Amino acid sequence: MTESSLQPERIDLAQADDRRDVVHRAVACLAQGGLVGLSTETVYGVAASALQPEAVARLRQIKGLDEPVPLTLLLKGPVEVADWVPGLSALGWRLARRAWPGPVTLIFPDADSHGLALRLPASVRPLIFPNGAVALRSPAHPFIREILRLLPAPLVISRGVGPDGRVATTVEDLEPISGLSLILDDGPTRLGNVSTSVIVEGDRYRVVRPGVVDASYLTRMAGTIIMFICTGNTCRSPMAEALCKALLSQRLGCSIDDLEERGFVVLSAGIATSNGMPAAAHAIEVVRNRGGSLQHHASRQLTPDMIRHADYLVTMTNDHLEALLDQVPECAPYARLLHPHGDDVADPVGADRETYQRTARMIETYLVQLLDDLGL
Repeated sequence: MTESSLQPERIDLAQADDRRDVVHRAVACLAQGGLVGLSTETVYGVAASALQPEAVARLRQIKGLDEPVPLTLLLKGPVEVADWVPGLSALGWRLARRAWPGPVTLIFPDADSHGLALRLPASVRPLIFPNGAVALRSPAHPFIREILRLLPAPLVISRGVGPDGRVATTVEDLEPISGLSLILDDGPTRLGNVSTSVIVEGDRYRVVRPGVVDASYLTRMAGTIIMFICTGNTCRSPMAEALCKALLSQRLGCSIDDLEERGFVVLSAGIATSNGMPAAAHAIEVVRNRGGSLQHHASRQLTPDMIRHADYLVTMTNDHLEALLDQVPECAPYARLLHPHGDDVADPVGADRETYQRTARMIETYLVQLLDDLGL
């Protein structure tokens, strides 16, 4: 498809009789070398197929991107990131699986000579990766995800810019851009700001463009997450969480409040509970006597996303471990029992203070072994 002086076709998604038909029309347009203006959850952008050199060249030209910055590739999901960045660091994988789909762009320097980047047409690679860096994102917008599902290769996208220089948050901001074949109108974007762009180099990252995701949330996503699991999340797993925080802060020489800044997030959840219940009174007391705090604990129900986002899953019983594996079988490599020899930690719910003391002492002993095993 060659660039046309004709006005692009514009489709209002809210008025479309069959959105699936619009998806297929967008896919066909991209496959024929067209440029499509469309919405992500952050801003509107202009997209081309990564397999269409002329379209990618027009994308870079009409956006005036003379600086050697990469265009962003849109992926279906986090599992694809390792195909584009062989040798992906643990940090890179943590950020991808926790931030995606969502408003974070991950940039990997010097990744264009490895992985799937080499499968793209030779004439496309210098246009997408002019400085050798590979910029990747998996958007959360459901319509664009449907388009990606039907494409054999990623979309190449550049954010739209309105006539006053602001990022394009409405479809009208795309109207001054020439060379588009199709514009998909989905109303104002949900988030109204750009994605946060992050350069990932080994075990370090830095924000190069602030956006929707703020620094504190990014720090949390980048940290090592240790998740303790029991049944109700009011006795055993909260005690394990609080005592682990106390032990870990001692080993790192920092306060419990500074653990996240030091790269560690310690959490707990229950496999059969209600959200928002406080810890058991005896649990609060015995943990306080051991240097931890459960004063503000609120129970939470374990979800598949929590399981997938954790780096280490630690259960109190074999039944809990089995329940994890039933929900998310792929978590097996990072799921384990707290007891070093595979025994269960009995539930003290409803028991007296002395029973809670024994349970806390037992959990603390096993936590020391756990942290040693993890090299923490």
